[in-house]
Amino acid sequence: MLGRAPIVDFDGTVASLPVDWSQLRSRLGVDRIDDLWRAESPGWDEVTRAECAAATVAPEVEVVTGQLARSEGCAILTSNSERAVEVFLSRTPSLAPQVRTVVGRETLSGPKADFETFRRGFDRCVQFTAAIRGTEPIVYVGDQTYEIDFAERLGAQAFIVENGAIRKWS
Repeated sequence: MLGRAPIVDFDGTVASLPVDWSQLRSRLGVDRIDDLWRAESPGWDEVTRAECAAATVAPEVEVVTGQLARSEGCAILTSNSERAVEVFLSRTPSLAPQVRTVVGRETLSGPKADFETFRRGFDRCVQFTAAIRGTEPIVYVGDQTYEIDFAERLGAQAFIVENGAIRKWS
């Protein structure tokens, strides 16, 4: 379904991080976590700690990880910390070898919800999965409509994860 080497989001797509985002935003004094990009805030350290702690207990999104087990590799494109993804992957030895690259907040250096930032991360993921994918179309899997729309704009076949299922976006 997802091909040999999909590009996937992390939180809500591969794992379900149990972070109390509302409480964290309140403590940091922001409406959205992405507001930290504009605030030049030291709050990213607190966000990373919360994500890493959550990654130690986060359950897999089995409808996606089951599909990834059938792939030959994948790339993760996320607005979460790369360290949180590494923590999660250290607990999931069946998935870890599949991951060819993780492009997270540290590499993106900006909000994933910004098209140009997304594009830079997406392009990196495409490069890391190209040899595996061969002539197959690029596949992107996420749980937010903005990222699905961005992936389609960039030529990918997009799938959305919602209500415990994966479905083709358009």
